[in-house]
Amino acid sequence: MTSLSTKSKMLVGLVVLFGAGILLQVPLTWGHPAYGQFTGTFLVALFAARLKVSLPRLTGSMSVNLPFILLALSELTLAEALLITGASTLAQCLWSESSQQKPTKIMFNVGVTLIAAEAAWLAMQATVPNSGLGLALGALAYLLVNTIPVAAIIALTENGRLFGIWRKILQLTFPYFVLAAGVAGLAKLAAHAFAWYIPLLILPLMFLVQRSFTAYFQGLRNSADQPRSYAMAAGAGRG
Repeated sequence: MTSLSTKSKMLVGLVVLFGAGILLQVPLTWGHPAYGQFTGTFLVALFAARLKVSLPRLTGSMSVNLPFILLALSELTLAEALLITGASTLAQCLWSESSQQKPTKIMFNVGVTLIAAEAAWLAMQATVPNSGLGLALGALAYLLVNTIPVAAIIALTENGRLFGIWRKILQLTFPYFVLAAGVAGLAKLAAHAFAWYIPLLILPLMFLVQRSFTAYFQGLRNSADQPRSYAMAAGAGRG
């Protein structure tokens, strides 16, 4: 987001506006949370946000905090889940490898995840709450609402094709979304009552997931660079 066009500014403005409206639900609907479960999920989600994977051939990255967001949406109140979502996304942006994170980009990313979390919660509530079907539909809603605005802003700022960019993002991240939903579902089944330590037990698994995706995407980058390197070497030899 180095230079924003008028359309890009409009999209960012809408996302930030909707995200701010959703965030207002936190103080307005804050009740009497189970502080043990909330604190455990909150802290682990913050740490998991630091475990990021850069997407090959795309300007962006993903962190492995999604299972904790889905678990919060399924097991905690909406206000608690939104706070966990917003805080972990903010942590992901502030812990970026880039030394200059523009406030516009941070607000856009936080807004997108808040909107996606709200959509996931609505999808869960539309089915049987706390069910496997609800969790699956919630993950699907989160996937769609999260990736489409990101693809749109990349298309606007880099003069790309929206559908092509969205399809590429979907191809790269869909396995992770399925895995995240599965991990959250297993965490729900692992204990009869949601306890504060459940997210902590998931964290080592998500660390391994992050390392696995990092190695896989690095292999994709290397395979994409090999023909180019060979062509450069061949050209130098002929010269």
